[in-house]
Amino acid sequence: MKCKLLLMALCLTSSHAYSGSDPSPAAPRAQASQNGSPASAGVPQSFPSGQAESFHQQFTPYFTDWFFQGGDYTRYVLLNTPEFFLQSVFNETGTVTSLPVKPNPKVAAFVISSKIGEMPLGRYVNESPTDGAIVVHKGKIVFEAYPRMKPMDKHLWFSISKTVASLAVSVLEQRGLIDVRKPVDFYLSELKGSAWAGVPVIDVLDMASGVDCSEAHADLKSCFWDFYNAFGWPVSELAKDDPWQTLQEMKRLRPSGEIYDYSSVNTEVLNRLVTVVSGDRYADFVEREIWGRVGAQSTAFLTSTPSGNAFSAGGMISTLRDLARYGLFFVPSGRKADNPVVSDALLSRIQKEGRPELTKGLKYAHEYLGDNSFHHNTYQWDIVTVEGDFYKAGVGGQGLYISPSRDLVIAWFGTHTEKREHNQMQRVARQLAKSGLFDD
Repeated sequence: MKCKLLLMALCLTSSHAYSGSDPSPAAPRAQASQNGSPASAGVPQSFPSGQAESFHQQFTPYFTDWFFQGGDYTRYVLLNTPEFFLQSVFNETGTVTSLPVKPNPKVAAFVISSKIGEMPLGRYVNESPTDGAIVVHKGKIVFEAYPRMKPMDKHLWFSISKTVASLAVSVLEQRGLIDVRKPVDFYLSELKGSAWAGVPVIDVLDMASGVDCSEAHADLKSCFWDFYNAFGWPVSELAKDDPWQTLQEMKRLRPSGEIYDYSSVNTEVLNRLVTVVSGDRYADFVEREIWGRVGAQSTAFLTSTPSGNAFSAGGMISTLRDLARYGLFFVPSGRKADNPVVSDALLSRIQKEGRPELTKGLKYAHEYLGDNSFHHNTYQWDIVTVEGDFYKAGVGGQGLYISPSRDLVIAWFGTHTEKREHNQMQRVARQLAKSGLFDD
């Protein structure tokens, strides 16, 4: 279906209720019992009208304002993003991918270790800055909790969105329209003669472009914000008529393919690549080729700019269950179709063809999951483990953990506190994956 661009004053995000069309029953807010199992009682958090009005009155689009503050204000924006920013709409396709609810008490009661102590998973999700969490094993929901959001709320994914961009590139790769070994300027002629010239697409996918434009959320004078201001996100008033020209002005820091250097700008180059090669708007391509095959239960959104460009690096918005449905693309229970969205070739590349040398010496990467299981990054996924699990983070506490060998998807949304405290769900997910509960 054709995407529509709109600015919503009142958004479906906060008003949807479960309908009878969903084959999976609604999940209540989790409240930890003595053994850590989520109880069925409790009312999901809502924002009183006066508080919501106050948030709107204090809102300015600058990232250092609405995101850096944290707590309820930031959570409100993450749960109601279409009230503040332009969106492309991804409508439901009519056929919902079934997610039968088969709670496994052993999962809720599994004792995890974190910086706030050892405790059952159910209790951790409630006590940490986690908005919602879901565990899907073999296509069934075995754990689900919503301590700080409602089940049908739509939450901003932030950088989990980057995996959609890499998947879009892979779709075109499968059709022989993109060769990731070729330089990006082979497809984007406007980048010839720029710092991007000669950079293979695979180096853009792997965050190793060598272009001097690192992620710099707090530095408003950085190359990073020079690009996004021109792009028109999040401050639409700063948008330029041709934001892509900013790419031509960037400088080279080092040869490509040498060092992992995270930057969302790489993802926007992939956005441009998909648009030019496919001939479609990025949002339209993603809706037709990817999201339209998720079997989503509810409408999703992709944050956009005044000129209609998608914020591909961090703009996907959906329910938690629909994020989990997207995760099923990468595991056996979701890859039974004759023509799966995630091809065998892509899955093999993610698991086996990364370059560990790109992250050599990056201590934080190797410690991020808490067990030194990091092997490489690739195709916009932050971490691929030694046994082939992979994980993507979203700033503020979002995450998607995939374990193909266990047919396991773990997804969560979060919001950091006003003290900048984050959940450690990436470590929790890793502990769950290794728990033995999913090895059957």
